[in-house]
Amino acid sequence: MLPTALMAPLLMLIVWWVVTRSLAPVSRVRRQLAQRQSADLEPVSEDGLPDEIRPLVHELNGLFDRVREAFEAQKSFVADAAHELRSPLAALKLQVQALRRAGDDETRARAASRLEAGIDRATRLVEQLMVLARQQATAASGTQPQRVALAAIARQAVGELAEAAHARQIDLGLTSVDEALVRGYPDALDMLVRNLLDNAIKYTPPGGTVNLEIASVDGAPLLRVDDSGPGIAPDERERVLDRFYRIAGSDASGSGLGLPIVKAVAVLHGATLALLPSPSLGGLRVEVRFLPAA
Repeated sequence: MLPTALMAPLLMLIVWWVVTRSLAPVSRVRRQLAQRQSADLEPVSEDGLPDEIRPLVHELNGLFDRVREAFEAQKSFVADAAHELRSPLAALKLQVQALRRAGDDETRARAASRLEAGIDRATRLVEQLMVLARQQATAASGTQPQRVALAAIARQAVGELAEAAHARQIDLGLTSVDEALVRGYPDALDMLVRNLLDNAIKYTPPGGTVNLEIASVDGAPLLRVDDSGPGIAPDERERVLDRFYRIAGSDASGSGLGLPIVKAVAVLHGATLALLPSPSLGGLRVEVRFLPAA
């Protein structure tokens, strides 16, 4: 037998070789990550990794996927926003030119009125873009949700939109209120309710009705908005949830962001969103079914 003095260095050499060989894939991953460009979010290869390290790299790849999706969504949002802002800004420029050419007070007043309406439309579009951006920031912030009373949000929204409904001769009502609790984000839920009501008021003809209902179905909160407007054709119901999509031939001048904001908030809360014919008012019914508050 070899003396202990000779065995110890040999054993240390063997241990060093085994550890180095085992950690070689980890070192390879470390070098790959160190050499990456900041925009490179491709998955890290898990080939040859020890079983103890593989779950960590798998989670890292999942993080890369989520960040890449967020970047793509941001790029798409910026491109869409720039495209949508181009049209109202071009229209404003034409209206300013028409105002300059106006030769009498009456023509000048009409041009000024059209210019003011154009500014209002552009302002609404920018406000909706800001709302959507805030919602995306909420989704990415990691803020913890809280227990929220839908009824309180509904009452406040109906009260604050009552004047707008009255101006359009719309009967806006809160027909049924269940004190349902939702686990979520108060500001985002407020966006959802306001956009649903604003959309219904905007597309319902004068003299029509918009009803908001908060109910509880099998312990799960349900928010329902019915209107007596023209409704949405079945083949359009999915498309109106896309950003900036507008129904052809619609008289209302919307930004095409109201229902997409509702969809984004519903997704954030794990809720299901459904667009249906309204059996009570004949127009559109929008239902948002939330998960029970834990």
